[in-house]
Amino acid sequence: MTHALLPALLAAPLLPRTSRKGFYRAAGLVALAGALPDLVHPHLSLAARYASWSHSIFALTGFGALLALVRLLAPNRLSWRVASLAWFAFGLHLLGDAVSGGIAFFQPVSAQVIGPRPRWIPYDWWWWCDGGCILATLVVMGALSVRFDRQERQGAPRGQPVRAGAIDD
Repeated sequence: MTHALLPALLAAPLLPRTSRKGFYRAAGLVALAGALPDLVHPHLSLAARYASWSHSIFALTGFGALLALVRLLAPNRLSWRVASLAWFAFGLHLLGDAVSGGIAFFQPVSAQVIGPRPRWIPYDWWWWCDGGCILATLVVMGALSVRFDRQERQGAPRGQPVRAGAIDD
């Protein structure tokens, strides 16, 4: 949960707020990108994570190239801002795994595990991190839903940000 929700929460202030649909679509893409390393190569043990190609610099680079390609081929579908936030989410996943048990960052070239010893985030904290991210997501999304509702009730012109000074694509 933390891999998906934390990047979406951190990205929320930078996501487009011109419409509810646009905001949630961008937040969903960032959340999906945060979970992507585990989705494309699931693992149930640290040993399996150490052997995972999806937790490497090569996967991070490939995902960045894929995002850039989508942006260049379909510029109306993906902004540079959202593409950059999705790439950041993927990288944040790798960083989170590195500090909570390590990753083989240069897999398959090198199997050397990179990460602090002892772990900065012990296994028994993972559930608390997930719970905190779920709670924070409910609060932030609830607040944004209220803002979108207020905007719709006031009949704000489409394309106007929810609040003055909002970062918009």
